[in-house]
Parts: sequence; C-alpha cells; structure tokens
Amino acid sequence: MVDALPTRILSIGSSCINRFQFEHFMTRHPATAPSFVRGLFDWNIASLDATLNIMRLATEGALEEILADPDRYYVGWDALILNTGLPGFSFFHETDPAITLKHAARRSAFLGKVAHLSAPFTFAVSAAHTHLVWSNVQPNLPDTVENVFPWEAFRLTRERYTLARKLGRQIFGQQTTFSFITTREDVEMAVTEHADVHVLDIRRDETYEGPPLLYEEMLNGILRP
Repeated sequence: MVDALPTRILSIGSSCINRFQFEHFMTRHPATAPSFVRGLFDWNIASLDATLNIMRLATEGALEEILADPDRYYVGWDALILNTGLPGFSFFHETDPAITLKHAARRSAFLGKVAHLSAPFTFAVSAAHTHLVWSNVQPNLPDTVENVFPWEAFRLTRERYTLARKLGRQIFGQQTTFSFITTREDVEMAVTEHADVHVLDIRRDETYEGPPLLYEEMLNGILRP
C-alpha cells in the first residue's frame, strides 16, 4: 500500500509573514515540516493583483518563460529586483540587487533560485492535496510598500477572492483548499462570510513576523482536522 502524499501548504503572498509563521509552526511541530513547500512568494512582496497575475500566467504556461528571461529584470528604488512581466511583485531580500543583475555568475544563480522556487507553480503536483495561504496581515506591510505599490491592490475583495480560488484549482486541482488571512480594515466585508477567510485582530506597527502563535489554530486545522 502506498502512503498518501502529505498535504502541501504553499504561500501565495503577500509577504514573508507566511513563511515566518510556517517556520514557527514547524519548530513546535517538527513532524509537519514536509508539508511546508518553499515557493516563489516566501520571502518576497506581492500585491494580491500580482499574485493573481502570476497564477494566471501559470495556468497559461507562460510563467516559466517570463521568470527565465534575464532581460525582464531591473532594479527599482535602488533596493528591489523587479520583473517587467510581474507588476506589483518584488524580489525583496536580494543582497546588492544591481550587482546581482550585472554580473553573469550572480545573475545565473539568481535565475536558478527563482526557477527552483517557482517550480511548485510551473510543475504543479495535482496528485497531492495543496492548501494555499494568502495574507495581508504583516504588521509593517502597508508602510513597507508605501510609494512602491498601491495598498488598494493588497485588499481582499470578492472579485479577487473568487479569482484566486478559481486559478488555484486550475493549477493544483479541484481538491485545492485555501486560507485567506486579513484584517477587518483590509477586506471587503461580504467576503468574510466564507469559512476560508480568517479576519485577525492584529495591530499595524513596525514588526513583520507577527506573534509566534498567530497561525497556530489555522495550521492545526489544516494538518490535524
């Protein structure tokens, strides 16, 4: 008898709070580590519109080519690596972005890393149950993206919610499930009636990880139903 594949939990934006919370959860529950798949959104910033664009490109088979094209990358605000095909998405934690794109060896390594992290979307494993996690609750996120991306594009609306679920299931299969984590100020209230939308009471400040137990109940519900 073949063991069932573990549930795969994958971030689809908007920021690195998801990965921090996954890491906190794995530290407390080490046996769950195989479920937490590393992906393109883990350490980067993406508006919800950017997430939807990336997912749409994945369904069309165009994402891999856009990410692999070195001519599409440029440096914005002297600190971020951007891609002309991915508006609203930034590679946020790259050291010396200008040098990374200028020098062939570093550029090649960067493109290789991007290809590896995007693989869950470009080579999706539909046989596994995938749970997609999106959030806009990172406390410092509005201040971080100010003057870079419009905050309105990070808000969870009914239209964005519906499209994210549709695209996610096109990529990962109809069994795909979701968690949308937001604040009362940053969601269209009609969306909060859905069971997979989690409205958290979290204060906006200069921090970025959130309380270590912030996702505990939600992740337990996914992995230990």
